Amino acid sequence: MKEKLLGVLGGMGPMATAYFLKIVTDMTEAETDQQHIPMLICNHTTIPDRTAYILGESNENPVPALCNDAKFLEKSGADILAMTCNTAHNFYEQVQANIEIPLLHIVKETVEFIAKRNNNCKRIGILATKGTLKSGVYQDFCEKNQLQAVVPDKAVSDMLMNIIYEKIKKGKKVSVGEFLGIIDDMREMGGCDAVILGCTELSVIKSDLKLNRYDIIDSLEILAKRSVEECGKKVKTDYFTE
Repeated sequence: MKEKLLGVLGGMGPMATAYFLKIVTDMTEAETDQQHIPMLICNHTTIPDRTAYILGESNENPVPALCNDAKFLEKSGADILAMTCNTAHNFYEQVQANIEIPLLHIVKETVEFIAKRNNNCKRIGILATKGTLKSGVYQDFCEKNQLQAVVPDKAVSDMLMNIIYEKIKKGKKVSVGEFLGIIDDMREMGGCDAVILGCTELSVIKSDLKLNRYDIIDSLEILAKRSVEECGKKVKTDYFTE
């Protein structure tokens, strides 16, 4: 099989991009450098804010930069692309239309992972930016997979935005109590069977706090898993308990 080069549309944010590279490496079954997946990373940190544009708080459209980066990675030899930002998937169709290689869809892959993993998991809490929630992309894929998406109320959504923009993006720490408090509220008050970390900044928190709970589904981990598989490599058998 021809070795596949993975292109990474990153920089949204840079910590999430760095963590994605670590996950891909950690979960790949390999014994030598040469057995790992070759990756080409575009860490474009100056792409306009996706949520601000979706909410109408900014006129700076991120789509041209996303499309240009995707075309750059394709021309540079990438065989498949992964975009390490959930909110940017509001523009997935526009980016995919500008390239001929496949662009993995983090939302689609995450929701399908849940649907295949456990038939008893029906109500799914969506922890994401206000931009992602407004786009409805998680709600749409949950409906397609016979799952019920549960979105946070305004108070929880405000807390999430504060954690994402005022803490993680600024390099500040988030306490385990603060983070798990939001997740447990979604479980108890929202009646959720599981919650999706639908923002890759939240994936960074999960890693920092060393959380490993069956009911917390990390979208960045699922994207990494599918990247490994689509590049023709094996995921370590002990990485996921499906």
